[in-house]
Amino acid sequence: MTIHLKKLAVGISSIEELFERQKDIASRYGEIVHITRNRPQRAFDLTDGGSMYWVIKRQVKVRQRILEVKELISNDGKKSAGIILENKLVKVRPTPMKPFQGWRYYKIEEIPPDIDDDVFSDDFNNELSKLGLY
Repeated sequence: MTIHLKKLAVGISSIEELFERQKDIASRYGEIVHITRNRPQRAFDLTDGGSMYWVIKRQVKVRQRILEVKELISNDGKKSAGIILENKLVKVRPTPMKPFQGWRYYKIEEIPPDIDDDVFSDDFNNELSKLGLY
């Protein structure tokens, strides 16, 4: 059964800034990897079509397909997980999200739909979302 994650994009103020940071990560590691202390227990379900939904400035704005979850071991012997993401950002309908720490599983019924990124600008989509029209 496919499941998804949501994650705060800490220190990121726009989709473009997330893209640039991930471009830098990909150039250094050869893939986009998000390192997290705790390995998701439902990793198999995440890699069965699941996505990471990024929260930017208190709104879910974009998602990336999860390709793999790897176990990592740091230089000091501590275990962590590397969530490997597809090198493609897909805009979703801007959806308000309260702050939280770490990552969370995203309930299927709460997932915002994808949007055609050529339809409207981010600012326009945000205004429509505030009005409950999009």
